[in-house]
Amino acid sequence: MSTFTTDGLLRLRPQDLGRMTLTHLISGIDEAEEGAATTRCGAGTSLSGYTEWVSAQEPGLTLGWDWQLETRQASLQVVRQGLPRTNVLVVRAEHDPLPWDESLEVLANFIDTFDWNTQAFDAVCQRYSV
Repeated sequence: MSTFTTDGLLRLRPQDLGRMTLTHLISGIDEAEEGAATTRCGAGTSLSGYTEWVSAQEPGLTLGWDWQLETRQASLQVVRQGLPRTNVLVVRAEHDPLPWDESLEVLANFIDTFDWNTQAFDAVCQRYSV
């Protein structure tokens, strides 16, 4: 059973997390930092951004994470970078919360189990194609 508490976090057991269906909310490209871009012809570049997802059912779970365009493969793909941002705290079966970093690792592993990459990349291509 998942519960919200006064701190605004949704406590969720790993088995409940596995039953959640996430829906893509928004994805975007990170703004270039001042002075980070080089104008030298042929200089390497990287493309990174963010993606936000929400649960399709109650309770209201939100997950966001950063991605980077991976160009080493034959086709372009975005891959998760770092740990997610969220309102979820994963709890053990006895409802004891995991330490925050461990909870984020569980959530990162959950993210890596579904094909978010295609939807996020398609959304970015559509958003910035105009």
